[in-house]
Amino acid sequence: MTVEFVCEKCEKDNLVDLSSHPDEAICPHCAKKSEMRLTEGMKSGGKVDRCVVCDRIRFYVQKDFNPRLGIFIFVLGVIFSYHTYLISLFVATLIDYILYKVLKTVTICYHCRAVYRGFEEDPNHRGFDHDLALALVEQEKKQAHPAIEKL
Repeated sequence: MTVEFVCEKCEKDNLVDLSSHPDEAICPHCAKKSEMRLTEGMKSGGKVDRCVVCDRIRFYVQKDFNPRLGIFIFVLGVIFSYHTYLISLFVATLIDYILYKVLKTVTICYHCRAVYRGFEEDPNHRGFDHDLALALVEQEKKQAHPAIEKL
């Protein structure tokens, strides 16, 4: 059970093992301390129900795979498709399908983009929703600047 997040101070990646139930994480780059607020369900390896970094409750899931690598595999299939009579496209599609079936999912916080690995997948968390992400950004702007809404 791990969480990967970006430090607010130095903006570098941090990886924290949550198996030992830490109360805080210290950034190895700038030594900033971040409080880790694990819920009881998360301590037992259950579902992610509250972000330990920003304390928000909105999450989405995606496969634990670098999308750029997936695009690269497909582009190679397209480039060689003329010379291989489209066989390379079928091979690229097959590789993509196998990776989709084999790779596990990660849970990601909409607000701070913290990535949770090793937790049980919550069926209520779906794929990334652009409309929800935009609504959350607008809601955050209104909370940060309530005077603007009155104008």
